[in-house]
Amino acid sequence: MKLFTRLLIILLILAGLAYGYIWYKNKQMIDNVFTFIKMQSPASYDSTYVSFDGKSVTTDIEITVPGSAQKATIKELRFGTNSLFQSFKLVRSIESGQYFGGVQDMGAEIKQLQFPLTSSMDSNSSFQAEPDLFTQISMAGCDNKDSLDVSDLNAMGYEQVTMDFSTDITYDKHINQANWNMYVNAGEYGSFNMDFLLEQINPNALVQNPKLKSITMESATPELTKRLFKYCADLEGLELEQYYQRHIDYLRHVLYDNNLHFSEDFYTAYEEYIRQPRSIKLESYPADAINSMEIMNMSPQRMMNALSMRIFFNDKRVLQLFGNPPLPSELPELDQVVEVKDDNLTRVQGLTLQSTSPANLGAYIGYEARFNYRGKSYVGTVNSVSGATARIKTYISSGNYLEMPFRINEIKDLRVRREVEPESVKREELEKDQ
Repeated sequence: MKLFTRLLIILLILAGLAYGYIWYKNKQMIDNVFTFIKMQSPASYDSTYVSFDGKSVTTDIEITVPGSAQKATIKELRFGTNSLFQSFKLVRSIESGQYFGGVQDMGAEIKQLQFPLTSSMDSNSSFQAEPDLFTQISMAGCDNKDSLDVSDLNAMGYEQVTMDFSTDITYDKHINQANWNMYVNAGEYGSFNMDFLLEQINPNALVQNPKLKSITMESATPELTKRLFKYCADLEGLELEQYYQRHIDYLRHVLYDNNLHFSEDFYTAYEEYIRQPRSIKLESYPADAINSMEIMNMSPQRMMNALSMRIFFNDKRVLQLFGNPPLPSELPELDQVVEVKDDNLTRVQGLTLQSTSPANLGAYIGYEARFNYRGKSYVGTVNSVSGATARIKTYISSGNYLEMPFRINEIKDLRVRREVEPESVKREELEKDQ
């Protein structure tokens, strides 16, 4: 019994020493990190400690956003392994240059990261880079924008970001593979989940260049997507239904310019998604593992083919993803910007929905029109005008149209999406209506 008691006391002393060692190393590391951050911008934290599950925990972090007076706060930052023993092994292995050191699971978690959205946080023009493909796709047809700035988010009703973040990597040294997962939940902005399966890990290297076995990414941003499309429609002076079509037309050009030629199945699924957005999911299971650095230098077309990419809109897979490259003449015609002189003022204006006399429909063949007819509302494209009848290709449902004849003298409240015209032309139309 005495021997057992002595062994227990020795084990408790060793455990205490190990915990003290880990606590000291954690405090030293956190202080070094904040010393570096303070060289760039004011920063502070309330406390740091090592929890009994082996995690380094730092609470109530406050960092001033560089270039502004705004502060970002983090309620809790937690990272490390899943046990004190594994944390001790990790600390010792890092000191010896073995960065994985046999540790099978590591993770990090940020709780309640908060920062306000103010115009002072907009990107400085001297640091702006070329817009990425995702931004080009989401902003296609939106007032010639190539980025979504803080001022745009403010106009969409967003004033602050509050998010939780977690990441975890599990390493199997027997098959030299690692699974890396990252999850972000930003409330009304939506959530993002990403999962990688990696192989050929170098346990002795701080900078890794593994090969990709599979990738799964899912973005669920229904509220943000709805607000973005409404915002862009307002910028263009269009009804939301009109902007959907404008966005698709511009999207076809963006993808064509990036040498990405998708099928009509893709565009149909995407159009259904933007009307009822829930989630977009990408999956990749390449036949052979791909060097992660090689992907960075691939064109979008080559990358999607090399990764054997699968796309899901609202959990519905696009079965036939790619299509034949269209001829340039087959791409939809985009708005032509015209210069308009009005009262000695020069302004640039694209096509805009404007009240129009039905008697002038013949001048707007191929233009979009909205009007009331015998008690019903219609949206369509003017195909032809002959005598007292106009034939208009009317919108029925998503992707479906029907050409119908309309008696011109029964068309009411006609608005045509067309170029802005001088006041003299507007007066002539008013005189015809009277």
